[in-house]
Amino acid sequence: MAFFPEYENHDGIALAALLAKGEISTADLLRAAQERMDLHNPAVNAVLLRLDEQAARQPQRAAASPLAGLPILIKDLQADIQGCPTRSGSHLFQHHVATEDSELIRRYRQAGLIFAGKTTTPEFGLYPYTESRLSGATRNPWDTSRTCGGSSGGSAAAVATGMVPIAHGGDGGGSIRIPASNCGLFGLKPSRGRSPCGPHTSELWQGYASEHALTRSVRDSAAMLDILCKGFDTGDAYHCPAPEASFLASLQQPVGQLRIAFTRQPFLGGKLHADGEAALSHSLRLLRDLGHEVEEAHPPLGSADEMCHAMLVMICGELACLMRNSQRLCGRKADFRLVEADSWTLARYGELLSAGEFAWMRDFALRQGRIMQAFHQRYDVLVTPVLNQPPAAIGALATSRFEQSLSTLLLGHLGWDWTLKLSRLVPEHSRKLMEYIGWTIPFNMSGQPAMSVPLFWNDANLPIGTQMVAGYGKEALLLQLAAQLEQAQPWFQRRPPLHQG
Repeated sequence: MAFFPEYENHDGIALAALLAKGEISTADLLRAAQERMDLHNPAVNAVLLRLDEQAARQPQRAAASPLAGLPILIKDLQADIQGCPTRSGSHLFQHHVATEDSELIRRYRQAGLIFAGKTTTPEFGLYPYTESRLSGATRNPWDTSRTCGGSSGGSAAAVATGMVPIAHGGDGGGSIRIPASNCGLFGLKPSRGRSPCGPHTSELWQGYASEHALTRSVRDSAAMLDILCKGFDTGDAYHCPAPEASFLASLQQPVGQLRIAFTRQPFLGGKLHADGEAALSHSLRLLRDLGHEVEEAHPPLGSADEMCHAMLVMICGELACLMRNSQRLCGRKADFRLVEADSWTLARYGELLSAGEFAWMRDFALRQGRIMQAFHQRYDVLVTPVLNQPPAAIGALATSRFEQSLSTLLLGHLGWDWTLKLSRLVPEHSRKLMEYIGWTIPFNMSGQPAMSVPLFWNDANLPIGTQMVAGYGKEALLLQLAAQLEQAQPWFQRRPPLHQG
């Protein structure tokens, strides 16, 4: 039997409360987390790097937050821990060691969180699945033949298996909500400007990306959000106004009757699977039973073609910039042999794009925020699916090994001009991925908060999340609604077969 068998039956706040009372020690919590990593990581491949020695030496900060002394895991992207590698899922960054903490990590330290390890991510966080040449495939604990989602896939798989109750994540196109949906967790993407970007950047992915966490309980997410938004980080491009009260305290307030809209029409195209229809219908019935006003209404956002092109332009432009800056960022010149073929080709496509297209993308994305601001004058919350399909099989969303090997061969031997010509094939594969996602990207563009709530499991016992979106800066409203749903239909004790085994 594993040490401290009740460990998984508590959320982060409950474990930290036991610690504050002296009933357990931080060493006990670390041992419990490390034993679960030993037990479950071989099956899911969620933890890329253990930080056992660093965690044991990390200073304790008594009563710094309701989560003080709790071990958590950190996604190996953006969040730099001084003295530790930040590999970003890529061989290009394989030997990069952070020289200082990111602002987010600094805030986590001040709150007393303990860093037990770093979790897997696809290369540069680019994909809605976590399968990289650096670390291999990360698997879904509900069915290890399927993806956990991405890009915060390692964090989701670790929390779902009970290694830790909370893991850090980031969301630039659905990368918290997608793995939360696939792994039966609660996942909230905060508003633009809520999470700090310093000290080396002022915005992430042109403002599309925000950092936060994946959790099993709503209150853990609220407590982590309180830690995240401790004041404006000077130099950040955006600033979301501070809440009137702490997010954790706001959970004690009744949510009241809400005006809720829903839509079954995917924003980025594709067809909604029957399981997604069933999950959405189940969630809407639950919301009606709780007394909310629910009606069908589709926000008048841009077309699927515009959405897909804008997302592609942003990603390829950012990746081209990353390749140009790699010497400064990680001390290595970018080379096709150090970067996955798909990523290299995306970067080359970024070099084909014009300044006009990039400016158009910025303008288009910001206009979606205006459109949603007007939509939320009538509706408090918009409810949609998270994905068009249930969790996909491992390898099903990626280009084949043959295609990747052929691309690498061509990139190495055909020269720069041919590389640019081949990169024109990028939009076709990218469109297929975006149609699989279908629902999450618009709210990275608009900058408003959105969450995945685990309310439905299909006949194969796979979780299917429901997305709920509120107006800019309205995380407290989403958290209150999530807490109401959590009480009406508890999900905390629902665990994957891998955990039971």
